[in-house]
Amino acid sequence: MDSLFTRDLAPLLEHEFVTQWDCYDKKYTPLNGALMHFYKHSPYLCEAFHIISTSPPPRPGTTDWGSSLYLKMWRRLVHEGIQPFKILPFCFSDGRSCRLDNRLPDPFKKDPKRWGEGRLNGGDRTGLAEGGELDVALGNVFSVHLHNQWEKAFPTGGWVERLLLNRYDSRLSRWKRSEVPDDGPPPSE
Repeated sequence: MDSLFTRDLAPLLEHEFVTQWDCYDKKYTPLNGALMHFYKHSPYLCEAFHIISTSPPPRPGTTDWGSSLYLKMWRRLVHEGIQPFKILPFCFSDGRSCRLDNRLPDPFKKDPKRWGEGRLNGGDRTGLAEGGELDVALGNVFSVHLHNQWEKAFPTGGWVERLLLNRYDSRLSRWKRSEVPDDGPPPSE
């Protein structure tokens, strides 16, 4: 998985879905599997595996068993009059893949000088501080898609570290402290 979760996915999990690729409505690659959800024994998964088993192997470097597969499956379902899986709008999982004026900042670059509309938030005019416009935006999406860039480092002190990673660490620390098992009595022999 190449995404950083920004909040709980529970509100999405009542539906089976894949995500929209981006806001540009690409004709042949409109769907993305970076964030998807299907139930165990889903008829959609059965259809996907049927398509895979009856199709030629994927061509190297393509989305044959990714975006192209989801589109083929979605079209088959619609053609047969079967309610297809949902398509989660890209902005909930890939908000850095759209227009320059409304995208999330690049997580691998140093913070921009400012982000957002410049509304004052606790004295911060940049929009990048905790509680600022970017922080609010991150609370309105479910993840930040990193696009297979696992090896890249996040800038020290940047928005990813400040608004996401430090919070993950804090939550994990609290969880570990509360989940430390009681040693209890020694096992009897």
